[in-house]
Amino acid sequence: MSSVLLADIGGSSSRFAVSAPGGRPERVKVIDNETVSGPAAAIRRYLGEAGVAPRCAVLAVAGPVDGGEIKLTNRDWRFSCDQLAEQFGFSAIHAINDFEAVAHALAVLRPDEVRALGPLAGPRPGPRAVLGPGTGLGVAALLPHGKDWIALASEGGHASFGPAAADERMVFQRLAHGGDFITAETVISGPGLERIYRALNPFGIPLEARAIVAQARAGGSDAHVAIDLFVRLLGRFAGDVALTLKATGGVYIAGGVALRLGRMFDEAIFRAAFEHHPPYQDMLAAIPTALVTCNEPGLVGCAAVAGRMFAEPQLPKVRAM
Repeated sequence: MSSVLLADIGGSSSRFAVSAPGGRPERVKVIDNETVSGPAAAIRRYLGEAGVAPRCAVLAVAGPVDGGEIKLTNRDWRFSCDQLAEQFGFSAIHAINDFEAVAHALAVLRPDEVRALGPLAGPRPGPRAVLGPGTGLGVAALLPHGKDWIALASEGGHASFGPAAADERMVFQRLAHGGDFITAETVISGPGLERIYRALNPFGIPLEARAIVAQARAGGSDAHVAIDLFVRLLGRFAGDVALTLKATGGVYIAGGVALRLGRMFDEAIFRAAFEHHPPYQDMLAAIPTALVTCNEPGLVGCAAVAGRMFAEPQLPKVRAM
């Protein structure tokens, strides 16, 4: 098998690469979803611009994967794995949840592709969890299975979420006035940062997430307060996930929003919120947390899946799990 198409199809953008089975992503390209009509158009553009003709594909998609018909959670895109296989001549195609792909990447990321958040460094024995804010909030796990690993997809970002401190109550009360059901994704995502900023500054001009980050870098106090609260809520939810999975192997933060914060990602705020889960502070204090600094962890995870699946002599035509 000469090459495999790797795709990480998100709500805002789609990332593509190719790899040999067992290799790392090559010829990476990011396509703005606003510039294409759907996944097929994005794949067609990538194959044409990259000048490649892979025979197999592994797709990571920002939504639940249950059979061959897939719908993205935060974008009005639907597609069929069967139709993509027929349209592009793939002899095999495999679709997984986007954060399930990032979970697969945890087993193969290099040390320079993660940065410790807090005093503890390096993975430890036990399950690992990964979560991250982007257009939505992804959550997945990597579970040890003998000498191998099993990735577990979830929709944990849609779990209900609420305030845990006095200064958070006002924010959540203002969000609740819209009548929407509040989930972790409501506040811990790119749109979530925008909602936090609006709730803290109800009479100000609403800002997009990028503008909030830019203002904070320029010294804007209102923007910085919103980011600090965002990091606190992310840390608390990360602690929730760590307890749910008993993720003693470590909790990893991925997603474009967290990575773009750079130095404004306050490790002290994050770790304090992560550990403050009475009566299990001691358990959480012993769990390392890290930021995934690899630009394309979803594609790295897709490449790892390709290495396991397509190295076999007999390939299924279409598989979506």
